[in-house]
Amino acid sequence: MTDTIYVVDDNEINLKIVSAALQAVGYAVATAQNAAEALSNIEDVHPVLAILDVMMPDMDGYELCRQLRARPETSQIPIIILTTLSELDERLKAFEAGADDFIAKPFNPQELQARVKVLLRRLMPQTASAAALQAEVTAVFSLRGGVGVSTVATNLSVGLAQVWNSPVCLVDMALINGQSALMLDVPLRNSWGDLAGVRADEIDADMLQRILLSHESGLRVLACPKRFEDAELLHVDQVQRTLKLLKNQFEYLIFDLPHDFSATTVAALDLADRIVLLLSPELSSVRNASIALEVFDRLNYPPEKIQLLLNWTFSGKGLARTEIEKAIKRKVDIVLPNVGDALVSALTYGKPPVFQDPNGAIGALFEDLAYHWSKESQRSSLPQTVKDGYKRVRERARARQK
Repeated sequence: MTDTIYVVDDNEINLKIVSAALQAVGYAVATAQNAAEALSNIEDVHPVLAILDVMMPDMDGYELCRQLRARPETSQIPIIILTTLSELDERLKAFEAGADDFIAKPFNPQELQARVKVLLRRLMPQTASAAALQAEVTAVFSLRGGVGVSTVATNLSVGLAQVWNSPVCLVDMALINGQSALMLDVPLRNSWGDLAGVRADEIDADMLQRILLSHESGLRVLACPKRFEDAELLHVDQVQRTLKLLKNQFEYLIFDLPHDFSATTVAALDLADRIVLLLSPELSSVRNASIALEVFDRLNYPPEKIQLLLNWTFSGKGLARTEIEKAIKRKVDIVLPNVGDALVSALTYGKPPVFQDPNGAIGALFEDLAYHWSKESQRSSLPQTVKDGYKRVRERARARQK
């Protein structure tokens, strides 16, 4: 059966151009010339994807997108917004409305075909394998904000997805102000907020697979809620249930944690096999790291569960590593060097360096770190499917040995 794409545009010429581009690569096309017609007919069409023009009478494409997302029958349809407006705020409006992609007019037909193909592949329903997995869980944490917790968690997650042919999930535990989806430029179509009204015992593996976002690297993401109110409705029993289910669906789980010891944060820390405690070379950060280590001790976490990562977040002179180690009474395990402006575009445009430039200095560092923190069982043997990330890591390792 040929997949049908639903195109909504009030301009007859635009409808013909988009339809011709899609039909040329084998898709069937259904069309509507306004939002009312689209809302009336879309459930009969059963499209695999919808393309919405923004500038339409009565109701624009953004509002149509929001209404489609609000309907249970159409909430999961992939949506591309097509518009002559290309400014950043228009792109943000599209994603806030629930769109999965944004293409500015005039467009190249080959670009439209490629974007449709990639989007359908990314959003294809994924299910866990019949045999339950047992994820290795890494929690990235700091009591001090601004030291790079989300940057490390995001790049580590993508690195694992690039190195291994194994399911990897990034879980944004900053339930009020998390940035994981933004840092990956993944539209926030689903999130923790979808679980806000669900009892803990009703959450199941299939439900979680439906609300996980997909990144181009193959990484899955459980994003923070879109709305503050939804975050307030999430309780620790729902979070614990979710994390335990995810542990049996993935090879690796990475938790991007907030800067607190709330009940949901502790639930994630308890489940972690490794806690990466971040600090920067300044007094407040060192003090907060020392406090965190004291709390970890009271929670009876074994010292070997904690990895100290010193992130040199500024170019000026900071506290010496030896002074920091003396103050916190333990060794720093890994130091991330200052990389100047290398992370600016990554943070601005949602392109983590490990994905955008895996052969660059910072991208290679994160990819190597992901391999270093992989399961010993995987590192000790050649994988059946050798991914490009694995090849890069091994090539760099051989170069260092020369």
